[in-house]
Amino acid sequence: MDKAFKTMAVFTSVIMFLLMIAGTLVTDTDSGMGCGSDWPLCNGKFIPEYTVATMIEYTHRLITGFAGIVVIIFSIWAWRRYRGNREVKGLAILGISFIVVESLIGAAAVLWPQSAEVLALHFGFSLLAFTGVVLLSVFVVQKDRSHLLIKQSVSKRFKWFAWVTVAYAYLDIYSGAYLRHVKASLACTDFPGCYPGNFLPFAGLPGIHYLHRVAAVVLLALVLGLFIYSIRHLKHGRPDIFNASLLALILTLLQGVSGVAVVLSRLNIFATLSHSALITILFAVLFYIALQTTKRPEE
Repeated sequence: MDKAFKTMAVFTSVIMFLLMIAGTLVTDTDSGMGCGSDWPLCNGKFIPEYTVATMIEYTHRLITGFAGIVVIIFSIWAWRRYRGNREVKGLAILGISFIVVESLIGAAAVLWPQSAEVLALHFGFSLLAFTGVVLLSVFVVQKDRSHLLIKQSVSKRFKWFAWVTVAYAYLDIYSGAYLRHVKASLACTDFPGCYPGNFLPFAGLPGIHYLHRVAAVVLLALVLGLFIYSIRHLKHGRPDIFNASLLALILTLLQGVSGVAVVLSRLNIFATLSHSALITILFAVLFYIALQTTKRPEE
């Protein structure tokens, strides 16, 4: 039973990751209306005729529906297995709630035109659903090893710093999603400047684009701060946080490289998908760090 439960945990996380990638592909290929204004049908049919945009959007819908079912089954299973555990309860609610909310926003975006601000929230809510599922899966996998990972408590100051970093990362990710939906991804075509003759724009789409770059640099500084603190104070007593902070730093650097690649490659699909995939994993890792700061050895 333990093996089946852990396999279910990993499987659910993989499905949610595929859902995130599928959603990004819809946005990057501008396939959001691939099924027209019909929902849940696609162009008035249960199985639509083939076009690239239609298949991308239709596949995204199928993955969303399947992921929703899998997440609910896994969350209820975990809830019943660890009855009374507040962390499990909270993560289960997080995963289920936000996959429902992001599905409703996705349906609304098809049936009624939505603003860029609302469309950006669609990715943000999907990210929270993904994070809830992944952290619940990590809890399941690490449950028997928690005594080896949690040997000391962390300071209140570091705990606050970790949660501030998570909140800031979410805002940074939202700004990136908003940037894509207002078609500002190539408002700056150079790096590190915006475009030849304009290093630092202050208005319009170039301003939105460059603000996201600045926000990314600030995020790197915050993640670097987490890593420096953990290597000085938590390397031996909290290997869970130390290893996660190292992974977060690597992911942040790769995220920056992928962001540059998105601009210089003029929105190459592999660059854009990598950019979204890396930030998705990074946010889950940062949330994991913040959550682990609340735990003490006796727990």
